Amino acid sequence: MAPDIHSPSQCIWLMRTFTLQQSRTEVYTPHGGLALIGHCLNRHTSLIKTARTVVKRHGIPNIELIRTYLGLITLGKSDFEAVEPVRTDPFFKTAMGIKQSPSSARLRQRFDEDARALTPLLDDASVEFLQSIEAPVSPLAMGHVALDMDVFPMDNSQTRKEGVSYTYKGYDGYAPIAAYLGQEGWCLGCELRPGSQHANNGFLDTLKRVLPRARA
Repeated sequence: MAPDIHSPSQCIWLMRTFTLQQSRTEVYTPHGGLALIGHCLNRHTSLIKTARTVVKRHGIPNIELIRTYLGLITLGKSDFEAVEPVRTDPFFKTAMGIKQSPSSARLRQRFDEDARALTPLLDDASVEFLQSIEAPVSPLAMGHVALDMDVFPMDNSQTRKEGVSYTYKGYDGYAPIAAYLGQEGWCLGCELRPGSQHANNGFLDTLKRVLPRARA
């Protein structure tokens, strides 16, 4: 799929052409931008190949799980149950390049089994994507490139999710730590942590993981 900067833009993927244009009378899909997400994943990363290195225990390839969940995340949906409506959405499947759609139960099961093995591949793909598109990384005035890292609490009050605990913001939730590169703020890492974990606890370990990505 090769997006055109002109209007309307055409995105080609899986021998299909999407025409993205603003309409005054009809709305065909509320998430047309997924065509660009699918392009970034399938054409600017090697996840299609690297995901095969994690042995699958069931029939659906790992890349299909990644495509499906990434599509959900970009729509602001992180729960596994959100996959059920999009399993029959032809635009969602075609835009993301999905051939086999996992059920919510299968998606949860496979990620429970393989998340630790797949996570490093996703981290590498983030760097690979920035390199592939030749993303600009603007330095500060003195010539240094900023690598901003910080913890930000997430409000998960009145839930019983694993790891949810009292944060320094005064509510129950998580306390992820994220790292952003350059003035553009390219995300090089976002690690989920228990809400009660002190911001400095584990900071150096995260920095050690992120610095090689920044140098790359």
